[in-house]
Amino acid sequence: MAGFQDVVSTEWLAEKFNDGSVSDVRILDVSWHLPQAGRDAAAEYEKQHIKGALFLDMNKCRDTSSDLEMMLPSADVFAEHVGKLGVTNNTHVILYDNNEKLGLFSAPRAWYMFHVFGHEKVSILNGGLPKWLAADGSTTDDVCDVEPVTYSPIFNDNLVKDKGDVDKNISENNFTLVDARPPGRFKGEDSEPVPDIKSGHIKGSINIPFVKTLDTDAKLLKDVKQLKAVFSDADIDITKPVVVMCGTGLTASFLALAAHHSSQIDLPIYDGAWMEWFLKGDADTMENVPE
Repeated sequence: MAGFQDVVSTEWLAEKFNDGSVSDVRILDVSWHLPQAGRDAAAEYEKQHIKGALFLDMNKCRDTSSDLEMMLPSADVFAEHVGKLGVTNNTHVILYDNNEKLGLFSAPRAWYMFHVFGHEKVSILNGGLPKWLAADGSTTDDVCDVEPVTYSPIFNDNLVKDKGDVDKNISENNFTLVDARPPGRFKGEDSEPVPDIKSGHIKGSINIPFVKTLDTDAKLLKDVKQLKAVFSDADIDITKPVVVMCGTGLTASFLALAAHHSSQIDLPIYDGAWMEWFLKGDADTMENVPE
């Protein structure tokens, strides 16, 4: 993953609308909410979205055959979903989501997914729909029609780690494993949002909560200098092998985004995440799991 603008501002997008060049990009609403939030991202999109935006359903653009919550889709499934939205291999894709609390939530996961399948021309709208609305950006409930196209994915296996890779790492220490969940879940003090999954962490992993990548007051991704400090403050050298993980695969993407945006470094994600490890890992490889 190299050399493309990972994050754009609402001012940048507004200028695209003002000068007529917005037709050069494809805006996608990639909102996804935790089930307990009781929100319907698709229905919310239909009621209000950035003018010209289409909806990429993150509940469907994943491995729906898996018992794990947020596993990557196959290359063919990804190509089918984005092709139906008029995304070609040369399209500059702008991603946003609708999370009033953080400004960003599911957009980094979508950004990561695009990169996994070889699409470098993808940017996140910093602050998402809430920031766009605060800036009086134009919205609509009209859904535009697009001509489906053929998308040709190129799978980057270097961006994905599986359970076998992490199993092997416990004995061989090939990489540093960084967990992006909140501290309470990492330490086994707070519950996991997924039913029947206890909290805790993989032995030897290090905790960098994903919210450290955010300016929580402004509800924006931090700047490049601050993002570099997220890793250095935790004594993590991302020029050496590092793999990131979280509870289901979503918030680890914040750390992958932070490393790429600040340092042009690719951090692979353990896609099965803590959910898979808790269900299938050996008990002696887990720490701080409540009784």
